[in-house]
Amino acid sequence: MRLHAGALDGEARASFERARAMPIRVIQIGEGIFLRGFVDWLVHRLNESGTFQGRIAVVNPRPSGAHHVHQFQEQDGLYTVLVRGLQDGRPVENVELVTSVARAFDSTREWAQVLQLARDSLVEIAVSNTTELGVRYEPVPRPMSDAPPGTYPAKLTQYLHERYLALGWQETSRMIVVPCELIDDNGQQLRSIVERHAADWQLGGDFMRWLRDRVEFCDTLVDRIVTPYAGDPPLPYEDALAVTVEPYYLFAIRGSERLKALWRFEEVGLHVHYADDIRDFRLQKLRALNGTHTALANLGLMAGLETVLEVMQHPTLSAYVRHLVHGEIVPATERRVTRPQMLRDFAHDVLERFQNPYLEHKLRSIATNAVSKARIRLVPTLLDAVERLGDARRLTAAIAAVCLAYRPGMEHAAEPDPAADRLRGLWQDDLGASAHAILSDAELWSADLTQVPGVLDGWIRFAEMALREGPVQAVASL
Repeated sequence: MRLHAGALDGEARASFERARAMPIRVIQIGEGIFLRGFVDWLVHRLNESGTFQGRIAVVNPRPSGAHHVHQFQEQDGLYTVLVRGLQDGRPVENVELVTSVARAFDSTREWAQVLQLARDSLVEIAVSNTTELGVRYEPVPRPMSDAPPGTYPAKLTQYLHERYLALGWQETSRMIVVPCELIDDNGQQLRSIVERHAADWQLGGDFMRWLRDRVEFCDTLVDRIVTPYAGDPPLPYEDALAVTVEPYYLFAIRGSERLKALWRFEEVGLHVHYADDIRDFRLQKLRALNGTHTALANLGLMAGLETVLEVMQHPTLSAYVRHLVHGEIVPATERRVTRPQMLRDFAHDVLERFQNPYLEHKLRSIATNAVSKARIRLVPTLLDAVERLGDARRLTAAIAAVCLAYRPGMEHAAEPDPAADRLRGLWQDDLGASAHAILSDAELWSADLTQVPGVLDGWIRFAEMALREGPVQAVASL
């Protein structure tokens, strides 16, 4: 039996009926698993506590997400979150039916209905998660019909302009934009791209002033491991949207008093922090969690493993991960944060989270867009490690593993990012020549890594051994 409203009874039915009476107050660009296990779950918790009383309209940013939109439609917006893991050394297991999603729209076919939400003064929060590559500027012609522009920032620009045309300068025209993409200053970057589109499209000075006065773009940091539901424990219904999440989560939002008044997470004991400065939260997550993920994913795939847990159960690779975190990432990052002990505690928690026996966190999923992720998550840490420690052999090996993933004949990355084609073209028959061509490409790495002491030689040594004897032996030699 497929999950839908008609299949509910008892408390589940009562929860759905309470939610159904609430208006849509949030538009969400992004239909993937992360938002289901994070923001949508948090809003559900707020609604259950009685402190928000608003639901979410989900919109896919790209045509590839249409199947998830259709699943939301088939399931009346309902889905299941399974919270499973270790918390303070004790097992935690909860199953929750989330009722915060009211509607889902396919942006390709139903963009006119999305723009209707822009005219609704009750819809005052916009959330997004379109991956790290989703918040970028691309020249886009001004949309002249109900067909949506191609990129997320362009869609948001059209949406906000529609709101301005409908509501003008009245107080109820205000919007709060809460991007959840993992990039530095994500709110301010998104604002600058929206303003650039507004200028390109000649939307006028009055709209630009409204945009700056009435629309707040929040910088955020999000942290939770969310994976597709793998069938355990069995559910009493079929749920195509179910997700499994760890007990740990963190949502840090920079300085929004208006959002704090709307989303009163702290009042109901949820781990959401409103702060004037979220740089420490962001850096520790980017480097200790996401950087380690990128490092272990490609090495694990090369070794024939499938999940993070399998890597952490492998004697050689788990030792590598621990030495990488405590021996290179944390020491390299300590001088960049104001609270080093918080970083060390976070790194300790990360390694515990990686050993969660209930999560099937697929390495292939983590390894998507590996080159762009390595540039953001690994290279700055490597530069700091070399400067502070004089050595970054494990970070160098991680970058070599990413490069090997795109070597012709060895590719295991599920969805190569745009930088992958460039990297593939730099591979040559000679390993040394390949290393020099790849590492010197500042467009790939935002730095010429051949000029960083020890990196070129370390990259060649690791890659040579990995190709000759295998990745485990190469890791053991570090």
